[in-house]
Amino acid sequence: MEESSLPLARPILLYDNDCGICSRFAHIVGRSSKGWIDTVGLFTKRGVRIKSDFFDPNDRPDDNFWLLVGDVGYGGRSGLLPLAREIVRGLVI
Repeated sequence: MEESSLPLARPILLYDNDCGICSRFAHIVGRSSKGWIDTVGLFTKRGVRIKSDFFDPNDRPDDNFWLLVGDVGYGGRSGLLPLAREIVRGLVI
């Protein structure tokens, strides 16, 4: 039985692109994962589109960073372990 090689969905890191420390954090994450994690600013055109597609209108995603892996989102401190996992995955892939 042959396994089909489906392309892996890259995780997305949504961060506050108006915050200097947040932007440095996102840059470090992108470089550490060798580009595996797609970093997108919350207030860019693409970030606004992703927010409207992923989050409900009552949600407040602007309070912290979000790691979106498939249809699951990890925000803030709860996203640190999944973020570390995805950084390692980026180094291996």
